[in-house]
Amino acid sequence: MVELAAGPLNAPTVDKTLLIAVAVAVAILGFVVLRRYPKLAVASWIVSICFVPIWLGFGIGFNGNYYIPPATAAAFLVVAALLPTPRFRLSWVDGLMTLVVVCAICSLFTGNAGVALGAVILVVTYFLAGYVVGRIAPLRVDPLWIHGAIAVCFTIVALLAIVEGLAHFNPFVLIKANNSLFQAWGSIQSRGGVPRAEGAFGHSIALGASLALAIPMTLASPFRFWMRVAMALTMLVATVFTFSRIGMVCALLGVLLSILFMRDAITRRARIALVTIVIIAAATLFPFVITVFDDAGAEATDSANYRGDLTQLFGTMNPIGVASSAEKNSAGVLYFGNFKSIDSQLILTGLTNGVIVLAAVVVALVFGLLLVLRGKATAATVALVAQIPAFATVALITQYSIFVWFVAGLAATTQLMPEAMKIGVMGIPQRAPEREKSLTPLR
Repeated sequence: MVELAAGPLNAPTVDKTLLIAVAVAVAILGFVVLRRYPKLAVASWIVSICFVPIWLGFGIGFNGNYYIPPATAAAFLVVAALLPTPRFRLSWVDGLMTLVVVCAICSLFTGNAGVALGAVILVVTYFLAGYVVGRIAPLRVDPLWIHGAIAVCFTIVALLAIVEGLAHFNPFVLIKANNSLFQAWGSIQSRGGVPRAEGAFGHSIALGASLALAIPMTLASPFRFWMRVAMALTMLVATVFTFSRIGMVCALLGVLLSILFMRDAITRRARIALVTIVIIAAATLFPFVITVFDDAGAEATDSANYRGDLTQLFGTMNPIGVASSAEKNSAGVLYFGNFKSIDSQLILTGLTNGVIVLAAVVVALVFGLLLVLRGKATAATVALVAQIPAFATVALITQYSIFVWFVAGLAATTQLMPEAMKIGVMGIPQRAPEREKSLTPLR
């Protein structure tokens, strides 16, 4: 009896050990290869953001209640491969990221430790992981090349989203996983009876906002202007099939800010052409969008009203740590007051990390806006400023969360680069010949 029982009990342990061994071997091999080819390291990470569903992560903790997303696991490997980095300088954004991490840790000692622990894990595995990749990648790989990689990958994402919108077929949800992440993100939403495009991002809003975030960097990429326009227009059209109002708004805002403030990347004649193309595309797609929202009826209106009601939670926020309104029900579901879903990252930041972190984030966004208005922002900073409406009305979820903080790290690094090295509003960089030669090994 004992021997018969021992076999089944030990078998899962052997299988798990074997899987861990294989994973470690693959990680070591990947580290060796990626360390030799920095561009491949950065490209691999961008691919993990665009094409690997969030639910393919693995559980951590005593009961596996918390998950490390695939993009986070890839981030750890890529960061290790890219270190050490030359010419590293501290940025004020590093101070913001440090404040977020410190306040998250301090919240463990201010009450409601269970909720605070989830917030800490979220900060490390989503925010910090993405930020560090974005912070060090431009120091090993030409930022212009990174913009090009983002442009190519998100153009493919956009094309898949358009196909999904037309054919109502998403291949990523066929990749199933037996965990809570798949239960949360592995189904397709609909609006007005029409399935919404989600791609590998698990949510239509996450896909739409991520596409919008990629547009300014696409317009500042090294390709010919007509290719950049075609890529950006493809992303803009793809946001329509998400039927996410905030995705469409941020995409249009990204195009508008790029036209107004990325003058070295886009000539005057090209700006006129781009405006004309966007107006024609918007006029063509507008009736289709309006029809779907009309069919949705009160669904869209109720969603907007719900976001407005969230403002009543401001009074429950603490200076540091989790809000007093936070509680978990008997099923372990987190609520803030009567609200289960907090559809505003700014409000959610105040509820989970405290008013101090919320104020610091708002100040950082205002400073970024001023950089854009003064014509001193790089493409990554322009992309983040165009996302301000999204930060106010949606939460950072799935890969969108990691990608936002990656762009924040990219913005922090490129803003510190000498004028001749900046890739953003300056567009194609004007480098001195000797500087061009010194960067050749990094390409």
